[in-house]
Amino acid sequence: MHSLANRLALQHFVNAYTQETGKGHLLHISQQSLQLQTFSQGLTLLSIPITSIQARCFFPLSYVSCVGRHRLADLPQIIIDEKIKVFSPVAIVGLLLEELVQEAAVHLDAASLVEKWIQSRDALQQFLQNREYEFDDLVKAGQSFIETEQALILGHSMHPAPKSRTGFVHEDWLNFSPENKGKTQLHYWLVHQDYIAEGSATDEPISAQLKTALQWYLSESDLNLLKTHAEYKLLPLHPWQARYLQGKAWFERLKQTGQLIDLGLRGWQFSPTTSIRTLASFNAPWMMKPSLSVMITNSIRVNLAKECHRGELTHRLWHSEFGQNILKQCPSLKAVNDPAWIALKIDDEVINESICIFRDQPFHPQQQVTCIASLCQDHPIKPLNRFNALFAKIAKAHPDAEVSEIASDWFNRFLEVSLQPLMYLYHRYGMAFESHQQNVLLELENHFPKTLWLRDNQGFYYIEEFATEILQALPELKEKAFAVGPKAFVDERFSYYFFGNTLFGIINAIGATGYITEDELLAHLTGFLEEQLQQYPESTLIQGLLFNSTLPYKGNLLTRLHELDELIAPVENQSVYVQLPNPLRISQKDVSYA
Repeated sequence: MHSLANRLALQHFVNAYTQETGKGHLLHISQQSLQLQTFSQGLTLLSIPITSIQARCFFPLSYVSCVGRHRLADLPQIIIDEKIKVFSPVAIVGLLLEELVQEAAVHLDAASLVEKWIQSRDALQQFLQNREYEFDDLVKAGQSFIETEQALILGHSMHPAPKSRTGFVHEDWLNFSPENKGKTQLHYWLVHQDYIAEGSATDEPISAQLKTALQWYLSESDLNLLKTHAEYKLLPLHPWQARYLQGKAWFERLKQTGQLIDLGLRGWQFSPTTSIRTLASFNAPWMMKPSLSVMITNSIRVNLAKECHRGELTHRLWHSEFGQNILKQCPSLKAVNDPAWIALKIDDEVINESICIFRDQPFHPQQQVTCIASLCQDHPIKPLNRFNALFAKIAKAHPDAEVSEIASDWFNRFLEVSLQPLMYLYHRYGMAFESHQQNVLLELENHFPKTLWLRDNQGFYYIEEFATEILQALPELKEKAFAVGPKAFVDERFSYYFFGNTLFGIINAIGATGYITEDELLAHLTGFLEEQLQQYPESTLIQGLLFNSTLPYKGNLLTRLHELDELIAPVENQSVYVQLPNPLRISQKDVSYA
């Protein structure tokens, strides 16, 4: 399992590295020396220079991707002066990062990212060992929402350290990680109302709703405590966060003065989802998203006040007559709302580290709802992913259909239920979404795409130039939620999130089945965008996707190397964006206007 974890962790790192830096090129068998041919065994090699030691590093590829998501067949080989030299995976990561440090115009230190890569690799190894008995189940056709959320054991395929969680110790990994199928209750404090801040887009305060819902899970003594402390409110916390916050000076002060009563673990058993801190249960009326002061991938996962306001406003928008009319125009699109929040308040200041966001829980166990990241994930050891299983089920129901036809039909249906309504919302109402693979949920019916669910209201954007009607109806989106941006900025983010991340991820996963090529799927997407351009001929977004030589892409590796926190940094400095060759590009003269 150690060598498997090394290979998969290197695969994540190398794909991010080559894509973000442009370093490395492909060597087909005919371009390889006899020495390399012996090593590659007929496979294409990815060659990356390491100038500091006058070496080249060669990675054998079991699958070559047009969109940069290659599969490593084995650990690499390093050659110096035509001699094979042995380096550990950690040393290879360190050497490649040091190349970037030496080239950088500003002072950088690769040590932190090397450490995170090791942590991510070690966590991955543990997850692989714990879930080895059910590798095949990770890519089976039928999965419930919670099953798919806990199936993502490999993580973000284009992140150098997708499983790094700074702050977790061994027991935390076991108890709170979706990859370990952890379950936990929430930790509750009973706090005097003077020290509570809350907000809700619904008529009843969320504190009252929580008390009513939780009472069926409380003991008689708990219920008596609630009765004798009627002016107190329940504050739900992630158990890790409750433990962390107990070290704060204000905790002891509030406890000593009787303003805070520590109830401990209570209520529903929740399962951590792909976001780790967002907890779900088919028995609870909400999903819960408490703050978690743990660095996960690129950010410390603490909720912010502006995110709470975005959730409230988005719920109000979708439930207004205005929003309902929008959804009528887009029947295949649905939103998972974050209608309420609650937090500790001290000296009239909301403590971000205590914020818990309440999220809709619209799913039942039989419903086939999957996050795109899980849908696109490879089997850890077999050349399979979930699309193999879905297409096999469809083929069984349609025995006369060719597998290439099934794959093509599935992809086109996905574009119809997702891209078509998203383009309509973008151009008609100025709405865009942080629709990367984790935030996009796909509901399947008969194994085909049926509905696109968008989650994480915190990543909803509104375009200044287009969102006039929405901003008239909800001016707080700009004034309070800071969710409005210029078209150029939103074009960049949406191009990356939905196209560079989600759609290219799906194209890669379907291409890896061997039923249809990535090139053919890219041609389908290009054709669809050309049709959309007929509908929105002035669209700078679609024009950029079709005609620009490059596309914006978020550099997860460079963002981590520069040690940026995407949640708290100013929006223009949250992440490092790079320009990648555009696989969708066509010549402008090839477009015929109706």
